[in-house]
Amino acid sequence: MLLVTPGRADAIRNIRRAAQEGRFNDKTEPGDPVWEAAALKENILSYVARMNTPLSRLKTLVARAVVDSWIGRWSKGVDRIEGLEKIDAIQGPAFLTSNHFNPFDSGIIRTLTREAGRGRLRTVSQGTNFVMPGINGFILRYLDVIPLIPEPSYMNGDFRRLLQGHLDRGRFILIYPEQEMWFNYRKPRPGKRGAFLLASEYGVPVVPLFAELQELPQELAPGFRDVRQVLHVLDPLYPDPAKTHRQNSLDLCRADYEARKAAYERVYGKPLTYDFSPEDIAGWH
Repeated sequence: MLLVTPGRADAIRNIRRAAQEGRFNDKTEPGDPVWEAAALKENILSYVARMNTPLSRLKTLVARAVVDSWIGRWSKGVDRIEGLEKIDAIQGPAFLTSNHFNPFDSGIIRTLTREAGRGRLRTVSQGTNFVMPGINGFILRYLDVIPLIPEPSYMNGDFRRLLQGHLDRGRFILIYPEQEMWFNYRKPRPGKRGAFLLASEYGVPVVPLFAELQELPQELAPGFRDVRQVLHVLDPLYPDPAKTHRQNSLDLCRADYEARKAAYERVYGKPLTYDFSPEDIAGWH
């Protein structure tokens, strides 16, 4: 579904510039929160300390209800999943990776985990999402998320504890290697290797996903038509126990990107380049 919010023209200009300059993991959304590192860490630590309180649990239920209602009313009727059978052989936990183009593009991935019999999806989420205002910020904070901030004591402490707890329960965990959301950007972007380092360290597979964006006829905002997703489940990737964690992370990161690149070229019928075109932004006219 199209993200109808102010600043789309600015976001597209930022995407064009970042793509041309090869900055594929940079922020492009105008107005994204910018916090000083110490203040953000304090906010995240406070959030983590409250995660199991009755009020936080209630807020999580509300966030799930909002997103599940949206999936039931709209997304489930137009979005589609292909290749679900590819994860049948995975009995334990796994990391899922995907291209990132909408704050709520994990909705269809939540459907995937349910249809695969794996329960609720958990998502690793950037710390700045936890300080966003409004209903978008509320959902991004409470929709079964694990906060991530680039702070060593947190990453080696609370983050690892939360991650281990979900892996021990056999859950699927979504991580966006591209890091930042690029509004309705169709092309897969080179990712960072953090997700793949974790996959090697914990010895769990990675399941690459590719979200194809198809334009719908209805116009939701001036100059923007609505879109739907076709989520393609790609072949799982496995860390090699004979390799170092560093080498595994590099090899898995490369294979993950190549899998999404091949999927892009197959579904759109053209080679992947980063020369910017209006067609790169699904629904934009």
